[in-house]
This record gives sequence, C-alpha cells and structure tokens, in this order.
Amino acid sequence: MPDPSPRSQGQTNTASLIFALSNYAAAFAVERESAIETARHCLIDTLGRGFAVLRDPECAPLIGPIVPGALMPGGARVPGTSLELEPVQAAFCNTLMLCRRVSADHWLASIRAQAADWLGAILAVADHQARKAAMEGRTPPKVRDVLAAIVKALEIQAVLASIEEEYLAPGDEPIRLARAAATAVAAAQLGGTPGQIATAVSYSTLDGEMFVHPDEPYTVARGYWAAADTISRGVRRAYQATAADSPAFLSSVDLTIVELADSQLGTTAFTPKMSFGTAAVDRLTEARKPQDVARLTSGFQAAVDGCFPARQAERLKALFAAPRQLDELPFNELIAALVTNGTPRR
Repeated sequence: MPDPSPRSQGQTNTASLIFALSNYAAAFAVERESAIETARHCLIDTLGRGFAVLRDPECAPLIGPIVPGALMPGGARVPGTSLELEPVQAAFCNTLMLCRRVSADHWLASIRAQAADWLGAILAVADHQARKAAMEGRTPPKVRDVLAAIVKALEIQAVLASIEEEYLAPGDEPIRLARAAATAVAAAQLGGTPGQIATAVSYSTLDGEMFVHPDEPYTVARGYWAAADTISRGVRRAYQATAADSPAFLSSVDLTIVELADSQLGTTAFTPKMSFGTAAVDRLTEARKPQDVARLTSGFQAAVDGCFPARQAERLKALFAAPRQLDELPFNELIAALVTNGTPRR
C-alpha cells in the first residue's frame, strides 16, 4: 500500500497507527462475501432502529438544515425525509437519526463498535458522490461500495477500541474513536490519498467535542446531538483535506499534527504495530446467530411499515430481501427509495 509519510523530507515518523489506518481506508479491497453480508445486516439493523427517531419529539426538531430553509438541491438526502442538504449537515441529521444506542447484549457488542456512530457520515458522502457522478455522466458508487466502507469503519473503530480497552469500560468508548473511523472512511470515499486521509483524521481527532456537564440531567436529544455534532465535524475535515487544492502529501506541520493525534488515540512507544483487514467483521460473522438476523430483519420491516406509505414500504422490504440486486444498485437509487415527504421541519 502507498505510504503517506514524508520520508523524502527527512522526517522521523512515529505515528504508525494513523498511517496504517489511512493506507487501509484508501487501498484495502473488501472481497470476502461474508464481510459484505455482515455489513448489510449492520445497515438494515441501524436503519430499522433509526427511523423511530424521526417521530421522537426531542430529536425530530433538530433534523433539518442548519439555517431554516437552506436546502441544497442535488445534495445529500436524509433517509425517511425529503431533505436535501450539504453533506456535512446531512451527516449531522443522519447521525442524529441513526445513533440510537444498543444494549450490551446486542450482536455488535463483541467488537465494541457502534455502526450507528459513523453510518450517517458514510451515507451522506455516498449519496452526494453518487448524485454528483450521475449528473456528470459517470458511474455512481453502488450499494456494495457502501457496504465495503461499513466493513472498514467497523474494523477501524474496533482496532482503536482495542488499544484503549485497558482503561475504558465496555460501552464507554468516546465518540472520538467513531469520529476517527468516520473521517478516514469519508475521506477515502471522496478519493483522498493516504496523506490526505491522515491529515483529515488527525485534525478531526484533535477537534473538541460538544460539552455536556456531568451534573446536567441527561436527555436523549442532548446525547444524540453531541454524537451528531462530532461525526459531522469529521465529514467537514474529510472534505477540507480532499479539496482540489489540498496537497496529497504531508508537510512537516501536518506530520506534527499527525503525531499529536496519534497519541490522543492511545498509542505509545510500546503499542504493537496495528494491522487492519476484516478481523472485526469476521468476529461478528462468527458470533451472529440466525435469531439475530431474524430479529433485525423484523425490526427493519416494522420500522419501514411505520415510516413509509404502504406501497413504498412493500417495495423497500422486497428490495432489502434481494441482497444481490440490492448490492448492485447505484447508491443514489437506494437513497431515493428511502425518501419520503414526512420531513421533520424546524
């Protein structure tokens, strides 16, 4: 894989973790069908749990353009609504809708990752890229490409969580680990080089998080809002780092930021070299039981029935029941199938 580090400038590189995940996000090809199948189950499960949030009186008012009425025709769409937004705000709204937490006995618990944390970013970038490609006469990314991005995000978050597991209780991983995964995969979706991905992840990792006072009464809306804000900032960094005039290599300043961010992710001089592949998804595949698949499928079908008109709901259920057909569908067509006029308005 390509190496984003500026060796030609005589720099000493110690930030091996960020370089490794950047190379992985940019160049790793997900070919194992079992991994794609598990990613499809993650998508179905997360969408099914997320649609209910659109009817949550605490959360629904927050789903919309950052400035009321400021829509972006041809932008990224928010499933379950008719909103078309610029991708950063779409990632915020997607994450707000999808980040409903799962219990410790959920089938994803074995890898200490939450697909809901970063899926909103992947969906927003993929829809925007697919619509842009279609308008320009190019081939849009397919659903399978998005499923491969899900595999990579699961792997990155699981590896980062394993580094910090010595001092984090199960389920307590800070959202910054998910933000690092979201940023890396979003930058790769945008065609970023390993150097650009490393830059995006580093600046994203060093961004602050929305402050929630420990003595303040917890509300669902406040918790979801904080997660959505964090993930959307990762998408912003991905777009900034992959802009047309952004260099594909790391400057000495960038390298300093990368090394600082690397330490924030929990690595030390004694951390073994991290490798990325499909290990996290492989563990999920092995642990997944038929009843898990049945439960998430029935949950998705019930959510679709509750969110969409009857005919549209039946079409969606039929589409998701045909995996091969679904995987080959241009991603913008899938999101179009998930659009409804039931738009939460602020």
